[in-house]
Amino acid sequence: MKKIFKILIVLVCFIVGLFLWFDQSRSFFKATNGEYITMWKRYGGTCYLIPGKYYGVTKPKDGYIETRNKNEYIDFLWLNNKPNDLLYYGNADDKIYNKGRLAFRISNYLDNKQKNDSLFTEKKGHYSNYKKEVIHLGINILEGYATDGTGKTQR
Repeated sequence: MKKIFKILIVLVCFIVGLFLWFDQSRSFFKATNGEYITMWKRYGGTCYLIPGKYYGVTKPKDGYIETRNKNEYIDFLWLNNKPNDLLYYGNADDKIYNKGRLAFRISNYLDNKQKNDSLFTEKKGHYSNYKKEVIHLGINILEGYATDGTGKTQR
């Protein structure tokens, strides 16, 4: 009886450990200016995008973006090449949390799309691309990779 109980405890610990490992895994993506974005895909379909490298066990209190794991392409742009001016270009239903006084502020590209398009993009035929001097990091949340401004892919 004691042997079965020990095996059951080990099995439960293994399952809990596997769940915690999956829930706490995250990816760090580096932009060409040396700044990092943490992508933390949580169990249940929530994804947190956090400037810098974030190692906390609970979700951050401030300065992050909440989106879904099923979303595909989002972009981060650094305004005026400054690490404290961050522009997020994602989905309309994503939530940006900037409650406190942070050293940086995250702004939504879609809040003033026409102005931001004129500042950061240039037309090439029927397509728009970011201007060469714009530092950006594109992340595919669903597939779990990022592409920096040089076209280098990070996994």
